[in-house]
Amino acid sequence: ASYEAASNTTTQKPRMQVVESSLVMETDSDTANTSNNNATTTTTFPNERVLTRGVLLGCNTVEAFQTLDKNALLQQHFLQDFWQGNITALTQFVLLTFADLKQHKVIYWFGFPTLLSATPLECAEPPRRLPAAANEDISQRALAQQVHAMRVEVLQNDNNNQQEGFPPFFVWRPRDKSCVPLTKESALSGSEDSVIYCALDPYSDNSDDNKNNCVVGWPLRNLIAYLAIHQKLGGKTVQLLSFRPNGRLRRLSANDLVDSFQNTLDMDCIHDQSVLFRVTLPTAQEYGLDSTTITATTMNHSCKVTGWELNPRGKPGPRPADLRPLLDPHHLAVQAADLNLKLMKWRMLPNLQVEKLQSTKVLILGAGTLGCNVARCLLGWGVRKFVFCDYGRVGYSNPCRQPLFTLQDCAADNGKGVPKAAAAARALEQIAADVSAESHVVSIPMPGHAESKDQIEQSVTLLDRLVQECDVVYLLTDTRESRWLPTVMAAAHNKLLMNAALGLDSWLVMRHGGSPDSHNNSRLGCYFCNDVVAPENSTKNRTLDQQCTVTRPGLAPIASAMAVELCVALLHHSQYMNAPAPKVQLSQFSPTVGNDNNSDENNSATTPLGIVPHQIRGSLVSYTLMTPTVPAFVHCTGCAAAVVDAYRNDKMELVYETCQPRGHEALETLSGLTEFRAKANAQLEAMEDDDAMWDDDEEEE
Repeated sequence: ASYEAASNTTTQKPRMQVVESSLVMETDSDTANTSNNNATTTTTFPNERVLTRGVLLGCNTVEAFQTLDKNALLQQHFLQDFWQGNITALTQFVLLTFADLKQHKVIYWFGFPTLLSATPLECAEPPRRLPAAANEDISQRALAQQVHAMRVEVLQNDNNNQQEGFPPFFVWRPRDKSCVPLTKESALSGSEDSVIYCALDPYSDNSDDNKNNCVVGWPLRNLIAYLAIHQKLGGKTVQLLSFRPNGRLRRLSANDLVDSFQNTLDMDCIHDQSVLFRVTLPTAQEYGLDSTTITATTMNHSCKVTGWELNPRGKPGPRPADLRPLLDPHHLAVQAADLNLKLMKWRMLPNLQVEKLQSTKVLILGAGTLGCNVARCLLGWGVRKFVFCDYGRVGYSNPCRQPLFTLQDCAADNGKGVPKAAAAARALEQIAADVSAESHVVSIPMPGHAESKDQIEQSVTLLDRLVQECDVVYLLTDTRESRWLPTVMAAAHNKLLMNAALGLDSWLVMRHGGSPDSHNNSRLGCYFCNDVVAPENSTKNRTLDQQCTVTRPGLAPIASAMAVELCVALLHHSQYMNAPAPKVQLSQFSPTVGNDNNSDENNSATTPLGIVPHQIRGSLVSYTLMTPTVPAFVHCTGCAAAVVDAYRNDKMELVYETCQPRGHEALETLSGLTEFRAKANAQLEAMEDDDAMWDDDEEEE
């Protein structure tokens, strides 16, 4: 197809061939015997495809695309060739385009020009499918055999190897058992009753409805106009075949020429979808022409041309082509980032919910060593929505242990360093193209750390909103007391909270059990359920070296990976955060998961990614793991019903009182822990009195 710019300013017009859905460029140096838009090239074209020629017009602006006279465009590029009687004009096309190079999108509109007659085409008799019987002249088998013979003959006569594909139009003479490509000469040979004019029809309908059989594509309509106007058959009744191969034609080569028809014919391509018509052709006058004076001028002024294709909504209009997945580096990066997950789902884990992971929003409280490692691991699982909260700034001691920070972050702001939350969010956006990360510099109110009411109200309001908006909360702060308020918030809003803590050579990963009013006695414990004292200021009366977290470098990546893997497994459990912990038995070294895989209790605690334990405790000294299960403590200072209800009723008052120097005492009283300890002490004293009484009895004896 010849290429022309919309402004017609190009001096050298490269040419194209349409190969299925692709356009193959050919320069003038590769073209010989060029005449108008009908070029004979030296390029070998596959003989199982159809060569169609057309014009590609590229508009510089979308306004030019919209205001271009579409009907005049079809007439300009069709009528001239049609008037000259070129067979190639019957399959011409026009492709109108506008390329938005910034957005990597193309708007295109195909036009397949065809002449309109004043009266609709009517069949002289109902259309019919070809019979399958092999002993009839007009049958599927006869057509397939004679089409194959025509292709073989075309190859034998092609001395210059200038193949132009399968002929879109051919003449079938069933009595002579022959098919020949349509030319001016072949169209006139034989009577109307002994000749069937065939057109390869792009329209395909496999239904048996005869009404649908009457619907034909534009090549057959142009063949009718060609026969009526150029072959002077207007007003006569002729036989037409809508050639619809049932399958794909096989490519023929020189080696196939010596084979018999039975060996080379692909029986799957028998043309049982082809439809035979008897049609009374319109006259030239019905096309708006005087049959005695047909010229290019009269055709341009009298003939009506249509053929713009419909859009997906079934109305005349262009279609969009989004090339961003192929051209935009952002989209390429997005697709490549999740390749590992797609391979996992395809090959090993068909139940992997990649879309759910991508839509999960994660709140990370603490952007230090644990926070950076957790975020990186979550990226690998496809999580793309992050919210970071931290009060610190990046220091020179951080980049070695915290992989989201660089030395540039340390030196920023005149050596003060970038806020950790902002630096972590920016680093994730530079790693994965589709990450949505926000950051907040916020100080978490803590028991025993006195702050003003305004500051507490501001922090609590922000944190409460972030907890409600997220799906998962990661609690990765340094001190014990900083974990209290997020624990209460997660319990109040029934959010999945993942907790990770480090020691020198040991680590803990656990999941909290959710709201106290959702599980009754089956709820799992939180970080504070093992304690019989409320959290208080752990940094008081401690030196700087005692306040810093000292841990082995390999511990944080291990704990972070465990925290992420446990969370992803929970996201795939049918009960989500309410999933029960697996059955536990005492082994030689530590409590571990039982081996009774057939029990209902174990099955309910299993996901496509494995079990979902309550806690994972590990040690680098003995290189061992434990997975204990701890039920919720009714007097827990972090998740007890009394504490959660007090937060829901007046969160500001609860937090303010708890943050006072002796706030831990009020918290113990609220949760019932003070009364619990008093009863426990009383029982211990009673047991000691009993022991003393037995000791006195033994002395008397």
